[in-house]
Amino acid sequence: MSMRATARRLGSRVADDIALSFDALTRPLRGPRPGLRTGHFQICHTRHEHDRVYAENVGEYFRQIGVACKVFEFEAPGRWPGLRRCLTADTIGVLGINAELDHCWIGSKDFLTGAALRGVPVIHWILDHPSARWQQFTHATAANSRFLFVSDFAADYFRRYCLPSARLAATASVGANWRSRIPTLSREEFLTRQTTCLIPLGLKRIGGTIADVRERLARVDPGLQIALREAIERARHDLEGPLEAHLVAALARSGRELHGSEFHRCFQIVDDTVQIERRSQIFAVAARFPVAIQTDVAPPVSNSVARISTDAQTISMTATTERMKSCRAVLSANYANDLFHDRTQNGLNAGCAAIVEDTPVHRRLFTHGKNALLFRYHDDSLAECLDLVCDHPQRAYEIAQAGFALRDDPAVRFGGFDNILKLARA
Repeated sequence: MSMRATARRLGSRVADDIALSFDALTRPLRGPRPGLRTGHFQICHTRHEHDRVYAENVGEYFRQIGVACKVFEFEAPGRWPGLRRCLTADTIGVLGINAELDHCWIGSKDFLTGAALRGVPVIHWILDHPSARWQQFTHATAANSRFLFVSDFAADYFRRYCLPSARLAATASVGANWRSRIPTLSREEFLTRQTTCLIPLGLKRIGGTIADVRERLARVDPGLQIALREAIERARHDLEGPLEAHLVAALARSGRELHGSEFHRCFQIVDDTVQIERRSQIFAVAARFPVAIQTDVAPPVSNSVARISTDAQTISMTATTERMKSCRAVLSANYANDLFHDRTQNGLNAGCAAIVEDTPVHRRLFTHGKNALLFRYHDDSLAECLDLVCDHPQRAYEIAQAGFALRDDPAVRFGGFDNILKLARA
């Protein structure tokens, strides 16, 4: 870099520092910040397909309730002077994805400090389990950040094991996207759909593949391994409560006690193993049916009747969401038992019969055989669901039509999105 470019960069950084410091000094003299009706909400995220879809969903919700919303995209977390425009006096709050904003800077100040100096609430929307994401944060504190989750169980975990004093809330999910929406659902159109059932599930977790997880488990000392294997076995078929309860109980029985990053590391091993093995079990059953499987790692199934794709373009989020409009059913599995996944929301949006795990949240929203199909992991219920959508299309249509009628129910379309504004006010 030339000396002139270096000087310009340093000058910009100094200007940002001076502006933020001036704001901190003058803020008490300005009076109260504008109310929600006169302000706007800011969404900041990387130029990643998933982040863009999440921002679209939140933006659609804000437009629906009449709140202005702006979006700032950046290539990757880092030093972005343009982020200062997100901290104006009428900014209601800033929403970031996972730990992205924690690694952003304005001048020589990290973004969270800059936002705190200007009195702007920053909300981190953690979309995965906090055991995997919390260790990625470096600057977030209970004073400069608020935290949003897509699961009450995940929020409770964060409160108990990560940051007990944090201000937090949960949405029901990340919402349905406009790409999956159809105007009406007719019997004729449904019966001509080419794909009987779409199963878009990945076999990689944040911690890697099942081979990676087993390697991590093998590195744990033998006594702790016994507790982790016990927790995995007990959590495998549990569709009711938070899965970390099985780890806590197994540790208590073994006389072990874990804290902080060690507890997160061990729960990640338990959770990754359970989630990957559940999805592998789904693929093993689904391979016997003429369905479409989309995944990131080819499942170890032989003599498959199902069509299996690992093509990056085919399995992308936007392509998958669009494809749902040509499917009779969509199957989803969740990392938390109280999560209502956007795969299911988008399936309803597209007029698909929803095939979901038999969890409390799904039992509250659906009735098995009426407006959705519910399955478990310890019996033949999944095969029965797939048999219905593959071999009984008229019956599948009736279920899809009943589910389609729920797609604009507030609990389904934007469930819990009101907590975003509530959290900004807190």
